[in-house]
Amino acid sequence: MLELAISLLTLPVFLAIAEWRFGLLLCLVTAIVQDPLRKLTPGQPVFYVAFVAVVFAGMCLGALVRGVSLNPNIIFKRYRHLATPFSMFFLLIIVQAFNSYLRFGNPMITLLGLLTYVLPLISIACSYQLVFRQGGLRIYQFIKWYVVCMALALTSVYLEYSGYHWQVLGTVGPRLVIFDTVSNQILQAYAGVFRAPEIAAWHAMTAASFALLLIFSRGISFTRILTAMAVATFLIGLGLLTGRRKIVIEFAVFISAYFILWIILERHASNLVGIAVTGAAVIGYFWLAAELREDTVTTRYDRELLTSYSRYVAHSEAVFHAVPSRFVELGIAPVTWAYDGFGLFGAGLGAGTQGAQHFGGGGAKAGAAEGGLGKITLELGVPGLFVMGWLAILVLRYLWKIMRIASQHSRRMGRLCSALFSFLVANIAGFSVATQAYGDLFILLILSWVVGFLFTVPMLLEREVRARQVATVERISPVFRPRSA
Repeated sequence: MLELAISLLTLPVFLAIAEWRFGLLLCLVTAIVQDPLRKLTPGQPVFYVAFVAVVFAGMCLGALVRGVSLNPNIIFKRYRHLATPFSMFFLLIIVQAFNSYLRFGNPMITLLGLLTYVLPLISIACSYQLVFRQGGLRIYQFIKWYVVCMALALTSVYLEYSGYHWQVLGTVGPRLVIFDTVSNQILQAYAGVFRAPEIAAWHAMTAASFALLLIFSRGISFTRILTAMAVATFLIGLGLLTGRRKIVIEFAVFISAYFILWIILERHASNLVGIAVTGAAVIGYFWLAAELREDTVTTRYDRELLTSYSRYVAHSEAVFHAVPSRFVELGIAPVTWAYDGFGLFGAGLGAGTQGAQHFGGGGAKAGAAEGGLGKITLELGVPGLFVMGWLAILVLRYLWKIMRIASQHSRRMGRLCSALFSFLVANIAGFSVATQAYGDLFILLILSWVVGFLFTVPMLLEREVRARQVATVERISPVFRPRSA
């Protein structure tokens, strides 16, 4: 089976090299297929998770062969204010790579950590170049096919819940059981064709968010709202079977951010209304972030598994109960744990990266890397936490400018920017207190592609404005053209 899987991998790799403009779609297909293939292979080897990265590498090679530069510095020719914090971030990565190797003596841990930081940078540059050359068509093409393919893949979660025991279904490794401390019930977490419930849940949330992006791209009406509610209910409903109830909160953050931006940018709300809504959003964000903590996970099987769907609905509804102390527990406390355990400069790259346990690492994180702030502090130290915060603030400020300009010149482009920005906000909320899913390479690729998409919007707007000007000149020129004698 292993030889067959590697042989099948060569096809999308060669296609990605030959036609790099279709690389995003090839990565999508590979990401869906790689986990079932892993489950069919004796021993379920971990390197299957890197198949999507191999295909993406083929896409990058195909771009380089055609003279396309993937140097992230090319973006700073247009956004120079990001050059300084990015340079400091890159230098910090190099220093922490040496720190990791000297501490653990294991190059695989260092390389795995390095990959999670470097891959998104290359991916941003790649998606930036793709849209720069191919236009906004590639953005909508990827999003449409993602929603379709993931909706089909997520139905496998329901098949597993329904009692189908196919080998391609279920979690890789020990099956997790969730103990709901609110209802004192045990729930089984289903993964479908994905390798883990956490991954399936993230894709359910993302597919629902992207579906709303497509539905509302041409306007917001009562019919579209009903359609969006039906599609979102279907996708999130499948996601609830994973037992990862935080997707409800993340999706709520996405919807809230999207409609707040719609009110401010498209409906031209007054500054007072904008400040009030934004303030409410900030308060809601911290309140919701406190709820993203998953229930205690255990592998006990000494109690009967409760499989009624209503149990999963009740389990998800309980997430809205206010528990403010959990934000401190998962947002601030991990930073303290990382500092107390490894000092000002942290433990180095890979110390808190998902998958390091397969190479003899992972024990160093000891809960400090469960939250995003803790993971950054653990791997990059306190200086890295400040540099990442500085870089994130500058990027978000620039994306805000992009959204405002886009909404003034093109409503459709403005809605696209608002939806993609809201998607990033929802993931910031998720990452800040739960990092499990963000160690997946395909998830890292999607998030970085979205950032690259947003960076290309100003160029797309310039082309659209020029096209309108040309069309206007062509329309009015016959009126002023002198008649021939």
